Amino acid sequence: MNSHPDLDEIIFLKTIDSTNLEIKRQRHEFRGSNVLVVSDEQSQGKGQHGRKWESAAGLGLWMSLHLGREPSLSHNLQLLSLYTGIIVHKIISPLINATIQLKWPNDIMISSKKCGGILTELQWQGDKVSSAVIGVGLNLIHEKDDFPASIQEQATSLKLEGLVDPDRSRLIKSFIDAFFGNMSNLDDGKRLASDWNGNAYGMNQKVHWEAPKGSFEGQFSGINDRGDALISVDGKLKAFQTGELRLAESH
Repeated sequence: MNSHPDLDEIIFLKTIDSTNLEIKRQRHEFRGSNVLVVSDEQSQGKGQHGRKWESAAGLGLWMSLHLGREPSLSHNLQLLSLYTGIIVHKIISPLINATIQLKWPNDIMISSKKCGGILTELQWQGDKVSSAVIGVGLNLIHEKDDFPASIQEQATSLKLEGLVDPDRSRLIKSFIDAFFGNMSNLDDGKRLASDWNGNAYGMNQKVHWEAPKGSFEGQFSGINDRGDALISVDGKLKAFQTGELRLAESH
């Protein structure tokens, strides 16, 4: 597989607990480098808030990108996660004839079901960021019965949405090219917000919002140029850096 000049190495693994955890273990070896780790299987894949991400062998694309070069480390962590969502949307949109949306802060939704997710973390050296780790999980060839019964009605895959034979290698190459080829957009928060809001799940709809300080209902108004979620409550627009939304109708 041809790599991008901004990517130093691609590592393919048969199985691992978590590609994000593997990068953390190798942080000294990867220092100063951009490295992509891909695994056929994750036994302890993680999603938002430490939730388990089902990452069965051969069914999906499970990978993590270690960003160890400047200037990528100066970017807002939230914007980096949202940018990655835009890139995933960009590479899968031409492949299927279905509605693909981005759910704040890090979910890839197809036909209102979750098909993928992003987990972005920073690594520190003293009081300075030494690198960023971006984990991407994308369901490729799952059949409905491949998902645990508890999420079968909320989850989907590219195959279930009409892509009969997803090419994992091509998806990886497309992701690398698009991610590094569009990184200048990270310096333009307004453009990034516009791109994300154009494909936002729940945009201008009534949502149930759960935040550390409590939950409430309001209207989701997308994100601002810092990546904060914007919720309109009683006519007042409020910005949130943490929280979770779902459509009020499904609450």
